[in-house]
Amino acid sequence: MANQLTHRCWASKINVGKRRGWCIFFFFVIISALTPGATAGLAFNDPKVSIFSSLILNIFLLYVALLLIQDVKKVSVSSVWNNIYVGNICTIVDAVTLHLILAKYFSVLGTTIAFIVAFLYTYAVFMVNVGEYQLIKPLLKRKEKAIKVRPIIFFIFFIPLIWFFFKGAIYVLDFPIFENSSILYLFIILFCFVSFAFFYDFIFLSKSYSEIGFVSKPFLWSSSGAVSLFIGSLLLFSKLNLQLSYYLILSFFIPVTLALSYYLTFAIEYPAILQPKWKVLLPFDLPKVTMAMTLALLAASFYLTAKSYSFTIYKDLPFVIALVFLLPVFVATLLIFTYLEAISFRTKLRYWSYLKLGLSLHLIVSLYVFCVIFNLWAAPTSESKVLIYALLFGLFSFAFYLAFALDLRTILRDQAIVPIFKRLDVLLYLIFFCSIFSLIFFTLFLTYGRATYFGRIEFISYPLILFFIAFFLIAFGAYLSVTHKGFEEILGKNIWSELSYIFAFVVFLVVYMLYSSLSNYLHHYPYHNLVFVGYFAVLLIEILSTMTLTGESRSQKIKKENIIHLLNFHAHNFLRTDYLEQLWEEAIARYVPGDELQRMRFDSQNREFHLESVDEMTQVTVAVAILLALHKMPDMEKVMIKRKSLEEIKSELVRLLGEKILMLPEELRVELDRLYYPILYERTINNLLAQLRTFISLSEQQNIFDRLKRREALFNCFEFEKGEMRTREATRFSRDEFLKLFKLYLEALGDEFPFKRCLLRGLVKEEIRTDTHAPFAASEVFDIISTGIKELNLVMAGGLVKGSSTLLIAEETKAKQKLIQALMKRNLLEGTSIIYATSKRPYRQIQGELLMELESVDNLTMLDLYEPLYEEKGISELIEYEDHMLVPLNKILFQRSLVKVIKSQSRNHPRIVIIDVYDDFARYYQPKETYGLLQNQLEGLKRWNCTTVIVLDPHSHLLKKVGRDEVEKNFENILMLSGGEKETVVHIEKLYQGTPSKRVLHLD
Repeated sequence: MANQLTHRCWASKINVGKRRGWCIFFFFVIISALTPGATAGLAFNDPKVSIFSSLILNIFLLYVALLLIQDVKKVSVSSVWNNIYVGNICTIVDAVTLHLILAKYFSVLGTTIAFIVAFLYTYAVFMVNVGEYQLIKPLLKRKEKAIKVRPIIFFIFFIPLIWFFFKGAIYVLDFPIFENSSILYLFIILFCFVSFAFFYDFIFLSKSYSEIGFVSKPFLWSSSGAVSLFIGSLLLFSKLNLQLSYYLILSFFIPVTLALSYYLTFAIEYPAILQPKWKVLLPFDLPKVTMAMTLALLAASFYLTAKSYSFTIYKDLPFVIALVFLLPVFVATLLIFTYLEAISFRTKLRYWSYLKLGLSLHLIVSLYVFCVIFNLWAAPTSESKVLIYALLFGLFSFAFYLAFALDLRTILRDQAIVPIFKRLDVLLYLIFFCSIFSLIFFTLFLTYGRATYFGRIEFISYPLILFFIAFFLIAFGAYLSVTHKGFEEILGKNIWSELSYIFAFVVFLVVYMLYSSLSNYLHHYPYHNLVFVGYFAVLLIEILSTMTLTGESRSQKIKKENIIHLLNFHAHNFLRTDYLEQLWEEAIARYVPGDELQRMRFDSQNREFHLESVDEMTQVTVAVAILLALHKMPDMEKVMIKRKSLEEIKSELVRLLGEKILMLPEELRVELDRLYYPILYERTINNLLAQLRTFISLSEQQNIFDRLKRREALFNCFEFEKGEMRTREATRFSRDEFLKLFKLYLEALGDEFPFKRCLLRGLVKEEIRTDTHAPFAASEVFDIISTGIKELNLVMAGGLVKGSSTLLIAEETKAKQKLIQALMKRNLLEGTSIIYATSKRPYRQIQGELLMELESVDNLTMLDLYEPLYEEKGISELIEYEDHMLVPLNKILFQRSLVKVIKSQSRNHPRIVIIDVYDDFARYYQPKETYGLLQNQLEGLKRWNCTTVIVLDPHSHLLKKVGRDEVEKNFENILMLSGGEKETVVHIEKLYQGTPSKRVLHLD
C-alpha cells in the first residue's frame, strides 16, 4: 500500500512538472505573439518603438542563451559548444538586421506582414533557446538561474545604446540600387540548401536519438523553430523590392545562413562525441564553406554594382591582373594558415589564435593598401611613383609573409609536426583571399570621394604620430627582446622570426612614405586613416599573444599540494596537448575501470586533468603513469618548460606520495622503488630505535652503525645523529638491498639485545604487522618459513627459521598429515619449492588433496617410496616422471634421488625438504646405518640452504636403538605431536634462537 502511495505521489509530481513546463512554454509563446502585436497596435503612431521592443525581446532571449552556454562550458569543457555560441552571436546580428528592415520598410510590408514575420522570427529564437536549455540543463546538474542580477543590469543600461544605434541606422542605411538580382537568387539557393540540410538532419537525428535513448526533443523543437524562420524569411523576401533593398536583404540572409550552419554543425558534433558515426552527416566544415560561398557571392555583388557605375582601373587593365600580382602573397598566407592550423591542433595554445587574428587583420590592412594603390593608378598621379610604391609594398609584404611562414615551418619541424594540405582548404582559402580583396577593392571604388568622420583626421599631418610610432615600435622591440620563462623559450626566435619583424617594420615605413607623398589623393578615400589603427592593433595583438606564453601563467600559481596538483603543474608547462591526450587515453585504458571513466576527464584546452571525483588509488595510479611517461619522452627540452629529469620527478613523487607508492601497480611501483626504499628504511629503523632505547643505549646503537659501515658499504649512506638515523641525499637502493641492510642491522642488534632473540623477533614482527604499507613480511626479514598454522606461528615468532632443521615426532594420524599439508600449502602459495619424500602415503592421494585448495603444485617435487615398497612388482631403479620420482627403499638410490632434485634447482631459491621415510629405513637397515644416513643428509641439506623437516614415529626403531637424545641433538627445532583428531597437542621441546612463550599448544 505504501509503495502504491509513493508511486502515485511521484506520478503526480511528474505530471505537475510537465504541466508547469507546458505553462511556461505557452507563456513565452504569448509574449512572443504580443510583442509583435504591439507593433501592429502602435504602427500608426511610431512603429520604430514597437519594432524595437520586439528586437529587445529577441536579444534578451539570445543573451540568456549565451549566459547558459558560458555556464555549461565551465563544467563541460569541449569545443563543441563554440559552434552554438557563434551561432547565437550570428543570430543576434541577424535579429538586429531583420528589425531594421521591418522598421525601414514598415509601410511597404504592411502591419499584417510585419506582425507575421516578427512573430515567426521570435518563435524561432524561442524554440532554439528551448532546445539549448534542454541540452544544457542535464549537464549543469543544478538549478541554474536564467536571470542573473549583474548581467541583467548591464543589459538594461545597454538598451539605450541599442536604441540610439537602431534609430540612427534606419536613416543612415542607404545602399546603391542593384539591378542584377540573379546573384540574390543564388544566395537564396544557398540559404535554402543549408535550411533543408538543417531540417533533414535535425529530424533524422531526433528520430535516431530517440531510438538510442539520447536527447531527441531539443533537436525536434529547434527544427520547428528553423521551419518558422524559413517561412518568415521567404515571406519577407517576397514582399520587398530586390533592387532597392538588395544589400539590406543580404545583411539579413548572410548571418541567418551562418547561424543555421553553426547550429547544424553543433547538432552533428554533439552526438559524435559518443558515437563518431554521426560525422558522416557532415563530411566537411560547413560554416567555413558557407562563409566562403557567402563572401564570393558578396564580392560578385560588389563587382556588378561597381560595373554599373562604369568601373575601370588604370588603362583598362583587367582586374585579374591585380589578383595575379597578389598571387605570391596568397601562397605565403596559405602556408601560414595551414601551418597555424597544424600546430594549433596539436598544442591548443591561445597564442596561435591570437596569431591568426593578428595575421587576418594584417592581411586585411595589406589588401586595403594594395587596393588603394591599384585605385590610384586611375587617379591623376605620377605613374612611376605609384608603380615604385606598388613594387616596394608588394615585395616587402611578400617577404614578411614568407618569413612568417618559414618561421612557423621551423617550429613545425622542431616539433616533428607534419602539416596537411587539403584540397578543400586550399580552395576555401583561395575564395576567402579573392573575395576579401574584391570586397575591399570595390568598396573603395564605391565610396570614393565620400566624406566621413574618419576622413577629417589625417594621421600623417600630425608630427606627434611619428613620435608615437617610434616610441611604440621601440617599446615593442624591447618587450620582444626580453626572455620570458614560458613556451616562447621552447618555440624560440630563429632567423626567420627576426626577419619577419624587420620586414613588418619596413612594410609599415613603406605605407607611411606612400601616405606622405600621396596625401593629396588619399583624402578621397574615407577610411584610409584606419590603416594605421589596424597596424597598431596588430602590434597590440602580438603583445597579447606573447603574454600568453610567458611564465606568469596559471601553472605558476598551482600549489603542488597533492599528486593532481603536481600533474597539472607539469601539464601546464607542456607544449603538445596531442601528446597529453595520447598519454591520458593510454593511462585510463590501462588503469581505470569502465564505471569510473565518466567521473574523470582531461581538459585539453586548459591542460588540466580532473581526477577529483574518483578514488585515491585511481588518482595516484593515473597521475604517476602520466608523469613518468611525460618525463620519459625524447627531446623533452623541446616540449616542456621548467624541465626536470626523470630522477627529479621520481624524487618529487616519492616525497609527495610516501607510503601511497605501494598503492601503485607493480609496473609503476618498481620505477620508484630505489627512491622509496631508502625513505622506508630510515622510517623503520627510527621506529625500532624509539622502542629499543630502553634496552640498548644510543652509544651502543652508534657502535652498531660504525661496525655495519665497515661490513657493508651501503651503510655509509646513513648517519646516526641525535638518536636518529638520517639518509643522505641521492641515496638509492632496491628492495633486495633494503632486505639485506635490514637483516644485517637486526643481526647486529641481536648481539646487543639483552634478552632472548625470540622477543626481538616478536617486537620487529609487530612493527611490520602494524605498518600497513610495509612491502615485506616478517619471514623475509628473519628468513622465517611459515608453518601454515596461525597459532603455531604466533608462538614460534613467525615460524621456522630458514635453513634450520626440525624434528617432528608424530604418529601416523590425520593430525600429522594436516600439519604437513598446512606447511606445504602455505609455502607453495608463496612460491617456495618443496621436496617431499614419503613412504607412508601414495603420491596421487597427496597431490589430489593439495589441488583441492591450490591451482597448481608446480613447485612440489615428490620422492615416492610408497609405491615401490607396497607394490607387488618391485622396483629396483629410479623412475623419473615430470612431477615426481619413484624411489626404491634403497639408501644409495634415495640419497642419489635427493641430491639430483636439489641440484636441479637454484641454490638461492628457498626450499623446504620434508622427509618421512626413516621409520621404514630403520626396519630394513641397521640403526647405525640409518642414523648415519640421517646425519649425512642433514649436513648436506644445510650446505644447500634447505629448510629441513624430518618426521619420525615416537615408537620408531631408530629412536629406540640409537637413543632419542642422540637423535634430537642433530636438530635445531623439535616438535612432538600428540592427541586425537579433534584435539591435537603440539609440544615445542626445542626452538632455535630462544624459548617459546608457550611450550604446549592445543590446536583445534
